[in-house]
Amino acid sequence: MSRKNYLDGKDVKEIRTGASGAQVFVVDGEEIVKWVSGEDVEIERFLTYRRETEFYKSKDTEKATYLPKVLEAEASDEEIFLVLKKYEPLKREDLNEDVLRKIAGVLAQIHSDRAPCFLRRSAEEHKEISEKEIAESVQGWKEVLAEHLGAFVGKEIDRIVARIKEIQAWHETEPRALVHGDFHWDNLLSDENGNILVCDWQNVKYDAPSGDLSFFLSRLGADGIEVDPEVFLSAYVDARRELASAVLDVDEIKKHMAAANVLTSFLFWHRFLHGADADRVRGIYEKMVDDFYAVALGGLV
Repeated sequence: MSRKNYLDGKDVKEIRTGASGAQVFVVDGEEIVKWVSGEDVEIERFLTYRRETEFYKSKDTEKATYLPKVLEAEASDEEIFLVLKKYEPLKREDLNEDVLRKIAGVLAQIHSDRAPCFLRRSAEEHKEISEKEIAESVQGWKEVLAEHLGAFVGKEIDRIVARIKEIQAWHETEPRALVHGDFHWDNLLSDENGNILVCDWQNVKYDAPSGDLSFFLSRLGADGIEVDPEVFLSAYVDARRELASAVLDVDEIKKHMAAANVLTSFLFWHRFLHGADADRVRGIYEKMVDDFYAVALGGLV
């Protein structure tokens, strides 16, 4: 079905056309339409939308209750056309301990679900961080810190560099699972019964689950929202045990979460912190440093 034919005669409101290259519409107040043309985006980004569509097609959304209901899903070499039932975004002001536990339960459900064969087949061993990536990250962080003269010492960057490959190698020993890959508050929805759903699956993969845990908490912290990580992690472990009889070592999870945060923060966060105020930089930087010491001093075993 073409986008034009689907939208003709309907009440259509475009809600986002950004750097992502996707056009997103609300249709008749009840559906979300996502359309991506291969002519408008780089091939790497186009393939992420195609992976998202293939993931939706691989799942029975009546059974995978963490997913929005899929009404149409088509993917070709030229375009992506995805129609989902519309839900309300989860409101930050509604965040409390019960909601935090529910989110942890949803994430446990994702990690306990079977990864589709195409994700397992495409999963590759992570490539060692290159010297070029390290040099770019060091430069990026030093530039960010230099924007706030006197506020940061910055010497920990050199210590992180000295062990970043060791941290990566140890972190890759974590057993893999189905992971969202971009699990944060803005990708959470609520249905009419108060159930929490997760959208935007472009980065879905078969990978280390601690990355989702770490990224969710670090993004909340970067937004100035403090939650009790012990409550979140306890609820997650309990849900994994109930869903899949998984017996998880909480201390090991924490160390992998710390490693995941060090890797993500060191390699990527500096790109988004240029021009940010000192408090925001401090929140990301100090968490990266604290997690580095938690992993390095805890022993990579």
